[in-house]
Amino acid sequence: MSKTAEIITEELIRSLAPNQNAISNAQKISRSGGFDTLYQTENKDLIFGECKGSGKSGYHTSADFSGDAPVFRCSCPSRQFPCKHSLAIMYEWVNGKNFEVAEVPDDVAKKRDKITKRKEKAKEEEKNGPKKPSKTSLAAAKKKLQKQLEGLELAETFVTDLLNRGVSSINGSSSASYKNLAKQLGDYYLPELQAIMIEIITVAEELSGQPDDKELNRLVALCVRLSSSVKKSKEYIYTKLESDNVQPENSILYEAMGGIWKLTQLREIGLYKENARIVQLSFAVLNDSIHKAYIETGYWIDLDSGEISRTENIRPYKSAKHIKSEDSAFGVYHIPVLYRYPGGMNRRIRWEAMEHTDLESQNYEEILSKSESSIGEAVKKAKNELKNTLSQQVCAMLLPFDSIKFAADGHGVLQYQGEGIGLKANENYPEVCDILHLEPQAVLENGALLGELFYDSETRRIYVCPISIITRDGIAALC
Repeated sequence: MSKTAEIITEELIRSLAPNQNAISNAQKISRSGGFDTLYQTENKDLIFGECKGSGKSGYHTSADFSGDAPVFRCSCPSRQFPCKHSLAIMYEWVNGKNFEVAEVPDDVAKKRDKITKRKEKAKEEEKNGPKKPSKTSLAAAKKKLQKQLEGLELAETFVTDLLNRGVSSINGSSSASYKNLAKQLGDYYLPELQAIMIEIITVAEELSGQPDDKELNRLVALCVRLSSSVKKSKEYIYTKLESDNVQPENSILYEAMGGIWKLTQLREIGLYKENARIVQLSFAVLNDSIHKAYIETGYWIDLDSGEISRTENIRPYKSAKHIKSEDSAFGVYHIPVLYRYPGGMNRRIRWEAMEHTDLESQNYEEILSKSESSIGEAVKKAKNELKNTLSQQVCAMLLPFDSIKFAADGHGVLQYQGEGIGLKANENYPEVCDILHLEPQAVLENGALLGELFYDSETRRIYVCPISIITRDGIAALC
């Protein structure tokens, strides 16, 4: 049964707001008469209106209660969800403003229709099983795999040529030739291998006249990663073609080779979880110059299993302003169906609907209880994960600590039950160790640290890059 706007209370608004500033700004909009128009549908399952903006035209804002969970839509560019305008229109309702009865706007009706069709399709597939692929789609999938094999031959030639001629050969005209070869991979549906190749060329061009071990080690590691990825990709394609099974499967290679997962496909192969409870432990906007995109990354913990997963919102430079940004999320997200992408640790997750409740003291205790059992065991897990050349070159884990201490040179060490691991910033979070120095002593004792474990080729050691600290009182973000 659908809900209506009658469920809106000040308490509900506070629970939905991303932070206190959003609440304050929403209240200001409501008090100052920020809305030019206010409407409600006859059954009160949708409220919408136009709010004054900083430009000539206003923002079209709505709060939709027709589904399992409220859906907020706004034409403003805010990175917050719900934005201050969505919160403000709910304050207008709570404050008893006059909402005229009107029909559902066309844009909202179309979006509702899409949601309904997705739900109907999911129910149908759950009942009858997924629709069998047509002969045409199977032939297209085979053709794509054959095309990818051609691209893999190009990538293999690149590595062989580079190793035979030496990294110093990447200069001037040869650099342009290599870049052209990397560009060609885009025609062979190999985005990740193309990205590795571009990174190799970029690093090689930046080499100093007399490169040190750190520079050379990084370049060698990239070449090894590309070579290993080519080999695994070839084996993957040959196996699929020989078995005549060219459909998506539970493999990280499918996405690494240009495949795009649909939620129905993830459900089909069992990559979902019902009634999940997750909490965001960190959020950051990373600048990926290789893929030429901003990647809004959140790390989340499953309160039941303790699994650390991640969300990614990719906004390419060229189209960033047209893609809605994400922001930090607060509270416990209760998700009817949580979809999980193939992979090892820190799988990507996604959902279509959720309900939100405030974090309570017991939730922080739950998070702390899901920390790794020891630093030694955590490092073993990290080493196994980092061996996979197609996985991310970092793995996020929740490490318990008795204390975090700093040496005279400022170097930080996380200590737990007689074990220790060094703290070191990485390329994703270059300033976190400096911020960690500013945390009060109470935060640096008897807690858990969310960090990215990574291998430093220069020192040949595993370090952890601190991202946030969890205590019994809250979550202290370092980025």
